[in-house]
Amino acid sequence: EEPLLMPAMGGSLPDYVWTKILGVPAVMTPYANHDEANHAPNENMEVERFIKGIKTGAAVLAYLGEMRG
Repeated sequence: EEPLLMPAMGGSLPDYVWTKILGVPAVMTPYANHDEANHAPNENMEVERFIKGIKTGAAVLAYLGEMRG
């Protein structure tokens, strides 16, 4: 059975370059805290989550690179 894909991220990300122009799938994983208040005067992000997000992104890229052999 094919996976169900549900777009759930707002904003104007350049995702179309990968998916529409280059025809490759894109993966995005949000790692912000629940109360980050995007674009509000009190917008914030926990530094630990930011660092963990960078490490997660690097791990995903390494895994995908290994899949290609």
